[in-house]
Amino acid sequence: MRLLVLLKLLLKRFKCLHSFCKVCGRDVHDFVVEDELWALIESDIKYGNVLCYDCFNELMNKKGIWITWKLEEIE
Repeated sequence: MRLLVLLKLLLKRFKCLHSFCKVCGRDVHDFVVEDELWALIESDIKYGNVLCYDCFNELMNKKGIWITWKLEEIE
């Protein structure tokens, strides 16, 4: 596990932190995926259900799903 993730998990217990990726520790921006796709990787996330866009794509690629994703603004 990355040190940054451990540090942020500890800090979150004592003060309010923005959402962060539970794989790499970076702050995240919201994005939406279909429930069926999320279910494919959900079991691979150890410390919660928050991923950055890059880690999401990396986990999908490890599952053999090679799709080009495009970020769009949610209305």
